[in-house]
Amino acid sequence: MLRPYQRELYDAALHSLAVNKRTLVVAPCGSGKSYIFAELCHACKGKVLILTHRRELLQQHRDLINDARIEMVFTEKNHLDPTMRPDLLILDEAHLSAANTWRKVIDFYDTYTVGFTATPERLDGKPLGDIYADMVEGRSVRWLIDNHFLAPFEYYAPFTVDASDIRHGDDYVIDELEKLMMDRKIYSEAVRSYQRLADGKKALCYCVSIKHAETVAESFREAGYKAVAVSSHTPTAEREAIIRQGDWDVLCNCNIVSEGISLPDVEVCILLRPTMSTALHIQQSQRCMRYKPGKTAIVLDLVGNYTRHGLPDEPIEWSLEHSHTKHKAHNADGSFSIRVCPECFQTFRTAPVCPYCGAEYPVKGRELKAMEDVELKRIAEEEAKAAEKARKQLRMEVGRANSVEDLRRIAQQRGYNPGWVWKMAQVKKLRG
Repeated sequence: MLRPYQRELYDAALHSLAVNKRTLVVAPCGSGKSYIFAELCHACKGKVLILTHRRELLQQHRDLINDARIEMVFTEKNHLDPTMRPDLLILDEAHLSAANTWRKVIDFYDTYTVGFTATPERLDGKPLGDIYADMVEGRSVRWLIDNHFLAPFEYYAPFTVDASDIRHGDDYVIDELEKLMMDRKIYSEAVRSYQRLADGKKALCYCVSIKHAETVAESFREAGYKAVAVSSHTPTAEREAIIRQGDWDVLCNCNIVSEGISLPDVEVCILLRPTMSTALHIQQSQRCMRYKPGKTAIVLDLVGNYTRHGLPDEPIEWSLEHSHTKHKAHNADGSFSIRVCPECFQTFRTAPVCPYCGAEYPVKGRELKAMEDVELKRIAEEEAKAAEKARKQLRMEVGRANSVEDLRRIAQQRGYNPGWVWKMAQVKKLRG
């Protein structure tokens, strides 16, 4: 049975489908999108085709549909057969809808289509309006936390890797990121941060590459933790068994556990993959927030992704027509919009003291310079306005001059030479 907030979104999706052939359903990670599309499958009296991009997701959805006693045909590879045209096409993790393989299926069957995602734009930030006609959105992350449907979180940034010199387009160049993140000092500090802030809690660690994931896992094992790395190189059956059995403290992965997979026992996300993609950041940082009574999720951001994308509960205005508005790293006065406590390392929206431990936050470095730059700009703008106002008053005084004698008086007051009087008399057509 759907929860009330899920029923709201389900009804909105049905209403949209009544007038649109393709609808995108948006709801945060961990809010139960799979239950909503299982209900859609149950309501559909004809054939339903579900597209998913990973075997782990395929099995997860198969289990859910079977629990609901719905007979369904799942597929990962689609043989385009017009005689098998589904009555309803469902796309899981629909931000991937623009992939050539999926787009081919969508266009070929041209049937009623519903996409489900927490991040309704491509990983490069481009919108999905060329695929979907309408978008319906569920409750926000903050609402779900406040109403105990997602776990509350603590977000720590004990140190930040500087990726400013790494080349990027839509995202950072992976080869350059790997060289940066393979520095032993960085992944050793990641282990120490885990020990200090989340010791022994089940964690997902997001890495840059397969080599990076394997190296970080080894570093955790050297520290005495059960750590394992999974990637596309891990045999499928072995990878599924590792993820499902959960016999690990830290699961290091590269592009495997970023989307859709439900792991409610995971309490910690360790971010070791700098990214310019808000969609990827959300998919990774919120993966530990599935609700369990008494659980507080912990995000260890060791690469400064919060400076690019904000905190997990930051509201985002999604659109099918344009990319979402990027997170602003600075407030209007130049101060950081999000600060990190120097004592407890928790992040928080700008405040004079840490709301968690009460430590005062010293304004220094880049933040101080940004604030000074904003103040200098403000002063320069005020001076420019004052100067323009003064010039305007001077022009008005000349405009009110009704005789050459008035012009001589103005010239004397301002120190102008006699030629100015003659020139202005000619312009104003004054005699005398």
